Amino acid sequence: MQTRRISIPLEHPVFEGHFPGHPIVPGSMLIDLVLAAWEDSGGNPMASVPSVKFHRSVAPGDTLVLHFTPTTTGPGAGPQTGVRFTCLREETLVCSGVLMLHAP
Repeated sequence: MQTRRISIPLEHPVFEGHFPGHPIVPGSMLIDLVLAAWEDSGGNPMASVPSVKFHRSVAPGDTLVLHFTPTTTGPGAGPQTGVRFTCLREETLVCSGVLMLHAP
């Protein structure tokens, strides 16, 4: 299992409209941060993100801990290599999902 820490920026243009007076991190931005953390850790390029669940909202300035665990799916579409991820704020699960890797 690999672990990475990311910090959500306090200032970002997306927070002006999502949502004024009570900004939260959009899911698409959170997934971008997860993908960047995976690639920064030396992980193989991703092919898709077939599964994501958002459990709690994330605010500007939050620090998150990501855990990446290799996994193999199949046999329906044949074995595919992927990575399960969990994203925690302190001990609270904020999102989780699966990243599918490009075939070598």
